[in-house]
Amino acid sequence: MVTSSFAIYSWGQTTGTVIHPVLRLEKPKYLLGESIRFWVGVEVEPPGVIPHDVRKACSLEITKSDGISETQSIGWPRDGNPDMGWRGGWGFTADGPGSYLLVLECGGNRTQQLPLIVEKDEIFNQVSAAFRFESSGLIQAGTSVPVVFSVTNNSPFPIRFPKRGVMMEGISLSLSREKPAYRSDFFYPWEKLSQFPLSPDTYTWEVAAKLPSITLEPGKRFEQRLLLEDAYHFDQAGDYKVTFSTAVSILVGDQNGPFADLCPIRIIAKKSENFSVSEDKR
Repeated sequence: MVTSSFAIYSWGQTTGTVIHPVLRLEKPKYLLGESIRFWVGVEVEPPGVIPHDVRKACSLEITKSDGISETQSIGWPRDGNPDMGWRGGWGFTADGPGSYLLVLECGGNRTQQLPLIVEKDEIFNQVSAAFRFESSGLIQAGTSVPVVFSVTNNSPFPIRFPKRGVMMEGISLSLSREKPAYRSDFFYPWEKLSQFPLSPDTYTWEVAAKLPSITLEPGKRFEQRLLLEDAYHFDQAGDYKVTFSTAVSILVGDQNGPFADLCPIRIIAKKSENFSVSEDKR
């Protein structure tokens, strides 16, 4: 068995192939209210190949500080080739501060319990990210719809975060129409955002110096103007609901500061607006 302070592995023998589910935390501690993310996956001891008969959904058991447990099902990835294992991000919503114990089971093998610490701090209310639609309601097809993404720093510390598009921190869109019924989920065009070849798993002070980033001093605000029509054109009249969302990884202070163990803090920006679209009469 191999363990470290940030990762738990469990070895097992299945049809002649040594596999082990893997749990790895992104950082030492998490902040209550943030979008918690950690890494789950399966590894195989070379040169083994994971048999198809064990590629069933994994289960993640989460035990809260009050002793109550819940189990979440984690399916194997649908894309790529999982013959040699896989890894992906996972998370849950913490309902309070405390220690949450995680156990991942895959193919009949279980990891040891991995504690995930959640702390409460006022910094969560001092740094925010948001979207703002500059028009909504009754519009004609073809009308421009500006959408502003913003990050505000009301903390006494400087903050830093990657530009949208860097580290695969893209902008998700969800669009639905009542009649005729229609729904689509997609990304804002990547080519309209920042591009950079380096894409590490976690935004740290070390990698921040190498990536296109935004630094905000205390009391400052960053805004980025987007256009809905760069991602979607209303193709017919109807009642629509449009949602923009993104996850922002934020570093607060510096790597030796009071929030070092809590960073990056992942904040979700999400906003929906309703549109009643009429035909363009031009």
